[in-house]
Amino acid sequence: MLTTPDHLCLEDFLTGRGASFAPHIVPLPYSTLLNARALPRGTYVFGDLERLSGRDLERAAGVWQQLAARGPGVRLLNPPLKVKQRFELLRALRQHGVNDFDVYRLDEGRSPRRFPVFVRSEQRHNGVVSDLIHDAPALEQFLEGWRARGHGLAGLILTEFSGEPDARGLYRRYAAFNIGGRIIPTDIFFSRRWEVRGMDDLMVVDEHTVAEELRYLRGNPHEAQLRAVFDLACIEYGRVDYGIVGGRVQVYEINTNPYLASGPLGGEMRAAVYEQFARDFLAALHTLKGPDGGTSLAVRPADEGQRRAALRGWAKRAVYGALWWGGPERGYGQRVRWARRLIQRGKRVMGDP
Repeated sequence: MLTTPDHLCLEDFLTGRGASFAPHIVPLPYSTLLNARALPRGTYVFGDLERLSGRDLERAAGVWQQLAARGPGVRLLNPPLKVKQRFELLRALRQHGVNDFDVYRLDEGRSPRRFPVFVRSEQRHNGVVSDLIHDAPALEQFLEGWRARGHGLAGLILTEFSGEPDARGLYRRYAAFNIGGRIIPTDIFFSRRWEVRGMDDLMVVDEHTVAEELRYLRGNPHEAQLRAVFDLACIEYGRVDYGIVGGRVQVYEINTNPYLASGPLGGEMRAAVYEQFARDFLAALHTLKGPDGGTSLAVRPADEGQRRAALRGWAKRAVYGALWWGGPERGYGQRVRWARRLIQRGKRVMGDP
């Protein structure tokens, strides 16, 4: 499982209910992958793609291509350059008639087709950054306040709200995994808030919600629609979050490295739900296991020119940063001249012309 260093999202599950599978899965940071000279045979899940820079996505795709050329013994999930990330996916789902709501980048100048709307990050998974915004004047007021607090608009998307409460006033957020083509229902979170999140103080859990969750996990009622969504997204491992509005599946996002808790969120009333999901999830993971004892695969590291260019860039930033933060005792021009001399000396040490 390839992840960014700060997002080992399977760790809690693998130290708890999923401990039996822990020997078969290794969280591998992209920084290690991108500098490896050899990699073992097995299954590689390219997760956390939305958190990679454009350059790192390209480098990850290069490793994918090298692994793909090795033939039997290697299985690859989530091709880095084909996976549709949040904005691209939601726009495509709208264009294909799956979603009835649209999304907009705040810096693209398009006005929403309908209200209410809300604002969230294009890459992050830490919730929304606004409450529901009900009309154009309220949106303009929010944007003015956002800029006044020193924030820019890049990286934010505006989403038309799509959700509906039931007769009890409860909103639902459904979730399901795709694990190599197997659709595994995960849970239904219930909340009285329009933004439904898996947090104990926001969840509604009672005998009715638990019974509905168990029916959902055992019946897998949206399997065909969700498989088509994952196919459109080019995602072979990940979790889709969605709702049912007007009887239709409405997809909110797909996370390629979702968090899994070590036990049931919302308390022990949901223990049977968690256990049902854990059994199905582990059974699906076992189908991804690669051959045991496979030989290492040679992988070309980044070429020496790229390494040296990266080192030079790091050294330049470090020198300029040190001189900048060193204080104003000397004039800016003098500090720049010193920085250039240090960089030239570093090049001679590295053997560069």
